[in-house]
Amino acid sequence: MDPSAGADAAPAGDSQESASGPDPAAHGDDGTGAEDDASTGRLGAGSQRHGHLRNAYANVDGDVVGRDKYVFLLGGARERLRPLSPVLRERVQNAYEEAPGYDEARAELAKQGIAVLRGADGLGKTATAVRLLLPCRGPVYHLDSGVDFASLADRLDSPAGDGSGMGIESGAGFLLDRPADAANLRGEIYDRLQTALLAAGAVMVVTVADTDVADSDLLSGVVDLTGPPVLRGIVRRYLRWRFGVPEAERLLADSDVEALLTEQLGAHAACRSAADLATALHEEFRSGEPDLERVRARMARKGVETFEIWADSLTEPFVRCFSLALAVLNGLPQEDIAEAARRLARRLDEARAPAGPRESTARYAPLPARDPLAMPLRKLLARLRARRVDAPGASGCLEYQDPDYPRQVIAHAWSEYPIQDLLLGWLGELVTDSDEVRVYAAVALGGLLPAAFPYLSRRTLAGWAFHRDHRFREAVGYALATGSRDPGLRPQIEALAAEWFADRSRPLGQATAARVYGLTSPSADPRQSIARLARLSAVDNAKVAVAVGNGYTDLLADDYALAPLVLGALRSGLLSAQTRRTCLLAFLIVATALVVDGTQGEFDGRDGWPALLFLSEVRAEVREPLVVLWREALGEPFFHRQAQQVLRTWAALAEADSRLRETFRNMVAAIAYGDARSGHIIRRYAAEWTDRDELAPLPLTAWAVNRLLDREKE
Repeated sequence: MDPSAGADAAPAGDSQESASGPDPAAHGDDGTGAEDDASTGRLGAGSQRHGHLRNAYANVDGDVVGRDKYVFLLGGARERLRPLSPVLRERVQNAYEEAPGYDEARAELAKQGIAVLRGADGLGKTATAVRLLLPCRGPVYHLDSGVDFASLADRLDSPAGDGSGMGIESGAGFLLDRPADAANLRGEIYDRLQTALLAAGAVMVVTVADTDVADSDLLSGVVDLTGPPVLRGIVRRYLRWRFGVPEAERLLADSDVEALLTEQLGAHAACRSAADLATALHEEFRSGEPDLERVRARMARKGVETFEIWADSLTEPFVRCFSLALAVLNGLPQEDIAEAARRLARRLDEARAPAGPRESTARYAPLPARDPLAMPLRKLLARLRARRVDAPGASGCLEYQDPDYPRQVIAHAWSEYPIQDLLLGWLGELVTDSDEVRVYAAVALGGLLPAAFPYLSRRTLAGWAFHRDHRFREAVGYALATGSRDPGLRPQIEALAAEWFADRSRPLGQATAARVYGLTSPSADPRQSIARLARLSAVDNAKVAVAVGNGYTDLLADDYALAPLVLGALRSGLLSAQTRRTCLLAFLIVATALVVDGTQGEFDGRDGWPALLFLSEVRAEVREPLVVLWREALGEPFFHRQAQQVLRTWAALAEADSRLRETFRNMVAAIAYGDARSGHIIRRYAAEWTDRDELAPLPLTAWAVNRLLDREKE
């Protein structure tokens, strides 16, 4: 494989910014550089990418804490536990009006560990369920309504350490609101759920419609909500919370407000109507110029808190730009979001400006001057219903309070305004930013795929997939991985990736296919992805080789259990001259790109370790192929510089960690045992680690390695 190969020309139209983003050359990457050097020179890059992707998925899943953990939940697939929305929690905590049956449900939950709230729509089942869970000592999670009860019982019932169970945190609470699988909640499954919950001191509340319980064995655990809470009480409690008792009582004593309550809260009104009316009154009177006719008009539109009303109220162009930037980069530092908003604002200004001197300026509204000091961030966040949060390793991050808003804001902008090309060009510009911003922008694009796959695949993905700049090809992988989470879209995505995979005349497309297979597996089977990546190893192109290495990295970052299969495939590839070099480069990429996250319990005390080195310590089936691959990489003239760089990186990590140093020493011993040439090469590298000109010497690791090799000679 020629490392300079791969300067495959992009298809016509790639240079058009609206389709593919800005010219990569303007950002210092024309795609013709030595990607193999760059990909083996960034410690932990693959693990970081996986973390960014996991966090970005939160913005299309409606998950408020994407930086938290994965757990096993549904059908053996990795899913995310979604903590209860803080907006819902706060409202119920401060403004809940007790519903008939609440005391019975509380007693049932305390006794059984699980309560099933049954009732017709409009009785406040969800609010009652949340109220029941607020006293939990641990976190409260909102389970996906699509959960399969039998699979959930299996996962809860299995210990977390066996690879199939999710485990239950002590004192945790689970809300399962109107599950689609309610008809399959049977007595035997209920008993298993109850046993697992009680054993962990956890609780679960399930809400179902009044016709959903199909098994008579469950009736003992069902609490019927026979009527709604007092609807005026919902309004009163909310206004007392927001305004204080004296002001709320003064407002409610107003005859016009009383007439409005009588009008809106009739015999057939639901709890949702009362909650909407309370919010409308609060917002109207907070404005300082209350107009109850505006409240009536808004209530006629079925809910003042609907997303569309809020979105349409953002009339200032820059506020809208900031709302979109926040939606795409939700959870990132405010500097990244502000810069993205400014970029979008510039594009909007250019789109509104006359196309040329022949155009009549009278047709265009004047562009208002934008004062960057006009609105402090605190006021802007209040307008956007957003907040400032501190994330691990970062401060001053911004996020929407409602976890559904990022997805809704992006979809609203895409579907309501004729700016599709402008948005795609802006997302393309973000793709050339930092790794984290790139991942978030690509995931936002992927979130649009279910609604516009034919257009996006033709207009954007087709150009990015053959782009000379690897950042665009990587973005395609993230976008399609996001889209493939929709089961209905997965066949089309698999067909598109297969088309790129099979086109031997366009290796850049094959490189994109490699990234796709690393992030989403055909038929949800990672073994098929490994097989596809192994076949792509035969392509004599540096960009494809790097993409194969990154594809394997992405697979392992998602599931370390695949390590024996991945290393086995790489080892098998050494047997063929056609695939050997690609497999060695891919191995070196995986070796440097994956590091252990020590904050997870199973990796306690090993934070920052090279993942392959850690796996060689805990999994015997990883050691032998790892040793073989290291021997071949050290002895391969083609990649000796990259192999030396990766080995030194591991040695540098071992310098400051005695436990890691011992594991590293054991690996070196295995490599050098019976292989004098590898031992000689490692000794030469170790001598350089303590060279007098070495700016960051590694005396402890070098001493341990030399002592070991001296013993081997004896």
